[in-house]
Amino acid sequence: MSSTRFPLLVIALLAIVLGPIACKSTPVAARTSPVPTGPGTLSEARRFLTGKWTLVTMDIFPPGEAAIHDAMTGTLVYDEFANMTVDLHLKPDTAELASRIGIPVSDGSVITTGRTVIDMNNHSLSYVLQGQPPVRPSTHPLDINRPRYWEVTGETLTLRTKDTDGKVLSVSVWKKG
Repeated sequence: MSSTRFPLLVIALLAIVLGPIACKSTPVAARTSPVPTGPGTLSEARRFLTGKWTLVTMDIFPPGEAAIHDAMTGTLVYDEFANMTVDLHLKPDTAELASRIGIPVSDGSVITTGRTVIDMNNHSLSYVLQGQPPVRPSTHPLDINRPRYWEVTGETLTLRTKDTDGKVLSVSVWKKG
């Protein structure tokens, strides 16, 4: 072996043997700031939403169709992991109309479930469903890709869906408990 190659070989072997030891990472705690709490914060919104809600009233305003008023009962359950399930039970004639305008009705029920994201700036709640394309056209007033715009009055939660022009397509009022 030539004398110029020997030092290179030694350096290469040392790098192979000592490299992983020298590069071993030491865990470092990430520096974070405290999570804001109190009125108007995401933490407070999640705390408020967590639990079971009962539908008080729901109105649907399908484009080109007669409005549907108070034709269903239902529950909304929001858990501490931001999962939300809405279970609506429609009257038979309402179920037929809902199916006609594209709302998926099964045995008189409309059930939506999935993880949600709260947007505090826009006062909206949106579903994020695994396997669902992030952008697709809405097919009906209650489509899960439409944000739910929320208002809170005491222990009452009002959710609205809107079309792309801002016209209200549905209004639901929920009471906790």
